[in-house]
Amino acid sequence: MATLSTTAPAATTYSAVPLVGLVGKQAPPFPLYLRTSDNTWVLYHQAQAALDESHLGRLQAEGIGQLFVRDTDRTAYYERVEGSLDQVLLDRNMPLERRADVLFGVAMKVADELMAAPPDKPTVLRAQRMMMATSGLLLRENQGFAAVRRLMQASHGLATHGLTVGFLSMGLARVVLGGDAATLLQAGLAGLLHDVGKVGHEQLDHDPEHAVRGAALLRGLGLPSPVVDAARFHHERHDGSGFPEGRRGPAIPELARVVGMVDTFDKVYSGKTPRVGVFDALRIMAQAYRGCFDDKLALGLVQLFR
Repeated sequence: MATLSTTAPAATTYSAVPLVGLVGKQAPPFPLYLRTSDNTWVLYHQAQAALDESHLGRLQAEGIGQLFVRDTDRTAYYERVEGSLDQVLLDRNMPLERRADVLFGVAMKVADELMAAPPDKPTVLRAQRMMMATSGLLLRENQGFAAVRRLMQASHGLATHGLTVGFLSMGLARVVLGGDAATLLQAGLAGLLHDVGKVGHEQLDHDPEHAVRGAALLRGLGLPSPVVDAARFHHERHDGSGFPEGRRGPAIPELARVVGMVDTFDKVYSGKTPRVGVFDALRIMAQAYRGCFDDKLALGLVQLFR
């Protein structure tokens, strides 16, 4: 049988992916490539052809720790490795930045599906597994949060906003709440799901009821009470100016305060036209929301971006 060595068209763009997670019960639905020089990628494995550990073992024996997928196949790749995300993030043969790329791609796919309709238990369980893998990365790698933060852009839409708030809430929780694995997991879920009450009501410009709707939905799905409370109380403010209950200071649950501050930061950072930088957004927050957030959280948020 002839060996395949077809060079892909020059116009095609590629992304490096770890070997971990590529082997599964079904053959990969996308082709895999080797890079033989700076601008040349050679077909290594055809789409829908069986792939087992022996293929990857031969690559590793030759000192090859990554393959490439076409950027047009990235979504299919993320679906392939979602169930192996924790193992992918543990693979230190891949640079941290590359592992963070995979994490962000999988997380964005989960967030998109989570916010496409009121979520059900299986989708929430996927979100929990994704955030659990994320918390492991942040706790294992000193530069883990910096690598994830590098990928964050202005967030528009419920999915990207929720994911940004989820990741930043994990970072802030690590700074101000001690940052054990359980706390980071709950912070990530709380941030990701804080606006779930808006799903199906996106057309409303002013929707204060979304906080109560979201909390009721999450309670019905069996989410932990700190996650439910974050959805209900993330618009409460330290000075009592928030809603739905006008709570003040310590009467606001701790995780809701974290999510509330990060939610406000992302809206300032992503909503300004023309765009502002991170520290300009922090300065605007300090001026426009004076008294709304406690000093400990405000200092922790600044520390995240140093």
